[in-house]
Amino acid sequence: MNNQKIKFEKPSLTIDEQIRLLRERGLILDDEERLRYFLTNISYYHWSIYFKNFQKDDVFYENTNFEDILKIYVFDNKLRLLLLELLERVEKSFKCRIAYELSVLTGDSHCYSNSDLFNIEDDYEKAITMIREEVKKSREISITHYLNRYNQPELPPVWMIIEILSFGQCGKIHKTLKIEYRNIICRSFGIDEKYIVSWMHCLSNLRNNCAHHSRIWNRNFTFKPIIKSKQYGRFFNNNNIRLFNYLVVLQIILSKINPTSSWLDKMKAYIDEGSINIKSMGFPEDWEGRLRKIMTNYKI
Repeated sequence: MNNQKIKFEKPSLTIDEQIRLLRERGLILDDEERLRYFLTNISYYHWSIYFKNFQKDDVFYENTNFEDILKIYVFDNKLRLLLLELLERVEKSFKCRIAYELSVLTGDSHCYSNSDLFNIEDDYEKAITMIREEVKKSREISITHYLNRYNQPELPPVWMIIEILSFGQCGKIHKTLKIEYRNIICRSFGIDEKYIVSWMHCLSNLRNNCAHHSRIWNRNFTFKPIIKSKQYGRFFNNNNIRLFNYLVVLQIILSKINPTSSWLDKMKAYIDEGSINIKSMGFPEDWEGRLRKIMTNYKI
């Protein structure tokens, strides 16, 4: 492998030059002004993420029309917004259960400051440092009110703290708790702690990709959810890291916190509208049936 670095010399291109380059590479344009509008408002670099799936060595496959790529882009955007709404529900529920279960169990409004809850002292120190940093940065009314009114304890109660932490930060704290405390939180979902730790980590990753406008369609995600579950294992599609297995995880959690959700109908409509190749997202042929069975408490 040649690891020698070279100088970056790619020039900035005007929109006219970008359009000319796309034509030279074989992209069919029925409406150049339509493309000009999209390149004015969405960067060429962002579009290039989608272009690559229709190219080989930067040349577009024969008969590739910009409208084909636009359908994928529109689908991806709609799916991302739909998932963000669902992931917000999951995040709020997860945060609520962490704060409620720990504070009620310990009888301590500031339970997170008890090092006995954590696996090791180092995990406790990291958690407290992170919480202090987030409190210092926060401009939330509840936080500033607490700091202005109270001098003991130093930091606000757990139900205030949990609101200013990110999904990922809450997952990290949960993961570093002693197993008996993780189990208390996870049993409120009716799911074993080893799955919740893995699955919340994956959903946090999915949420971050959605929030930062990253491509969801045909993406290989960084983390693999644990899928060898006696209760839910048959719903996953092998051991892949594409979207479908993340959707199985999402549907399992939603079946516990929002069992009347009709989000599948919306996603199916988006797929049909865009004529989307479901295999590009790791979907099996019976994807809809699998996800619906989870929501209707299908018994294995």
